[in-house]
Amino acid sequence: MTRTLTAEIVTFRAAPGIGAEEMRTRAAGVTQWLERQPGFVARTLSHAEDGSWTDHVVWASRAEALAAGEAFMAEPSAAPFMQAIAPASVAMSHAEVVVRQTAPSDMMAEA
Repeated sequence: MTRTLTAEIVTFRAAPGIGAEEMRTRAAGVTQWLERQPGFVARTLSHAEDGSWTDHVVWASRAEALAAGEAFMAEPSAAPFMQAIAPASVAMSHAEVVVRQTAPSDMMAEA
């Protein structure tokens, strides 16, 4: 298996009646499950001014990203998060990570 870092990028909008704080709470509900998945590297969830959300998950390989995606659909702890998302708004893609940069540790302490 080729182990090229893979970004899984999912954009979506909240289902009717789901506010930003509720979405954050439901998204956090899958944290432990994600951390147990083979190949999980990192996750960032962002919320844009236009109301859209982007869940950006980095995996050690495309195969592990795809396997986790299949498992996610059947994962009971994922149900509250998935129910908070407007299904017709979801767009998902996978891409090879070509540059990866993190802030120096002294900069992270200031954040």
